[in-house]
Amino acid sequence: MDQSKKYLLEGIKIIDAASFIAGPSAATIMGDFGAEVIKIEPPTGDSLRNLITNGRMPVGPDDYCWQLTSRNKKSVSLDLKNEKAHRILMDLINSADIFITNMPFPIRKKLKIMAEDICPNNEKLIYASLTGYGEVGPDADRTAYDSMAWWARSGLMDFVRPSSTSSVAWSTPGMGDHPTGVALYGAIMTALYRRQKTGKGGEVSTSLMANGAWANGVFIQAALMDVDFPDRSEPLPRHPFYDFYTTKDNREFALGLVNAAKEWPKLAEALNRKDLLTDERFINEGLVENIDDLKKELSLGFSGKTLDEINELLRNSGVTYGVLGKTTDHKKDKQFLETKTLVKLEHEGFKNLLTINSPITIKDENKKKSYRAPKVGEHTREVLDELGIGKELQEKLHDEGAIFW
Repeated sequence: MDQSKKYLLEGIKIIDAASFIAGPSAATIMGDFGAEVIKIEPPTGDSLRNLITNGRMPVGPDDYCWQLTSRNKKSVSLDLKNEKAHRILMDLINSADIFITNMPFPIRKKLKIMAEDICPNNEKLIYASLTGYGEVGPDADRTAYDSMAWWARSGLMDFVRPSSTSSVAWSTPGMGDHPTGVALYGAIMTALYRRQKTGKGGEVSTSLMANGAWANGVFIQAALMDVDFPDRSEPLPRHPFYDFYTTKDNREFALGLVNAAKEWPKLAEALNRKDLLTDERFINEGLVENIDDLKKELSLGFSGKTLDEINELLRNSGVTYGVLGKTTDHKKDKQFLETKTLVKLEHEGFKNLLTINSPITIKDENKKKSYRAPKVGEHTREVLDELGIGKELQEKLHDEGAIFW
């Protein structure tokens, strides 16, 4: 690493011409490590800005989706249907290290921003393509959201419901986008490593569908090996060692005693119920045959305690368990705060605002402080100045509807 640089990716320029979450979030991670990220937006702004207004999302004082994915980015607003705006985009790409897009292929072809259109002009450029269903095949040109291509197509939507007759569960916003963004980040970083060795860029890609398949990989692999899956017309019973329990303060947590021989004695000790270890109902096969009785005994032990008390009992007991978290818990969760899973977001409209850190840490490599997401076209003038486009010409381009601020 160049010791004169404060951040690992300082000096790397990214043109983020993707929309919504998956593609842009790859650029967000790189921005956290110091890359300069120039966000290309249409005159009306990226469509992600309007997600919370669709009637199905909680409404707040600012667009939280946009703040999360677009921090530390510069917004340049261009009408790419305008030839002069398109030329500006080409100039930006020619000066960049990475170009990220998730535009459908018909639009890329129309705008002449396919890899074969732009890579010959910048041999060091890494062209990062994000699609719903892949670069080829009958669905290659289809638009997609993670709820469809990652969650539904992969089989996850079907398999997480209690039975095949239960209602399907929809994914939360960004649920498949963010892990797919991490995959795209990994592809880009791999290409940067190759460029360091060869001096040349190239094309990298990933898709929502491929990442959904990877997420559901265990069961898809089972199906590929012709495993017989159990009948799911009714919910399958859970063993008490791998089930949910309700606390005195109406919170929930789950046990995960995969190694029962090792963890069951520790659980009984933590609950001060060592008598259960010698109870004839729960010896050997009894742990399977009498699961209803075992569930009642454990539920009785847990229901009289608050979640805080359960944590005190089990945290250092050697028993595997997990709290059923609520999204309102995290800003006070010491584990989230001390691990810097949540970090401060500088925003003039909020005091002590936090945001979610990108999920990658490299020891001895600093991340940039998070600064609020940009307004539409907030940095158009600044970026065009750096391209050498004079003030007078900028005003003319603005009046002609090519650029916006």
